[in-house]
Amino acid sequence: MIEKITGKAALNSALNGIKDVYTEKVRSFADAYGTGYDFCTFYKQTGGTLISNYYGSATVAKSGKRTGDRLAELMEFLTCGMFKKVLMPYESFEASNIDANYEKLNLMVYRNDIKISDDIDKVITVSEDSVGEISEIIADGFDIDCNKWYTDMSHMLRHGTARLYTLEGKACAVRMYASSGITYLSYVCTRKADRGQGLASKLLNGVCGMETAAGNEIYIFCRDDLKGFYEKNGFDIYGEAAELTI
Repeated sequence: MIEKITGKAALNSALNGIKDVYTEKVRSFADAYGTGYDFCTFYKQTGGTLISNYYGSATVAKSGKRTGDRLAELMEFLTCGMFKKVLMPYESFEASNIDANYEKLNLMVYRNDIKISDDIDKVITVSEDSVGEISEIIADGFDIDCNKWYTDMSHMLRHGTARLYTLEGKACAVRMYASSGITYLSYVCTRKADRGQGLASKLLNGVCGMETAAGNEIYIFCRDDLKGFYEKNGFDIYGEAAELTI
């Protein structure tokens, strides 16, 4: 059975002490928005699976074992028309054997053996007042609705969930959350006019140095064409994810 979660205490109870990049992504939405909005909702399935829904984008977190019947029920729920995008562990998607449009992503973890350069001193944390500047860099690298990104990021910054980093106002990275010792990075990007100078690598080096010093494990999701870049900058494959387009 899949039912809606109401109340943050119920969500934390459903998480059941399990902590990984998926569970903490679900938790970060609750930290930023709570459980009382229609655009940000949470569900639990008998057996321990959790689902967050943020404007029609779902994240599936496994905090228990799924039997075959539960997996079939989960996939039926995810493809019922409520969600436009679904991020979930690839092994679960593969086991479901459903026909769906998806992109296979690499889940990578920072191995913490890269020498921290002096450029860490040039990496700065961006305030809410500078989100517009960062959104201009994001627009150069990602096909997203930048107005919506600006609104969402401003809210997450106010609630202390996300953090923006930049190097010389030319490259940026977003710490989407740091929860229970797990940091998830995204939107690593350089302005088109400033590419080819190694700025993204320098920025990533500085950000990972700061997050590691804070005691956090650092994860990213990336496509195959970016795997080499992240490997060069200290990341190893940790697992695989599927991003479904419904």
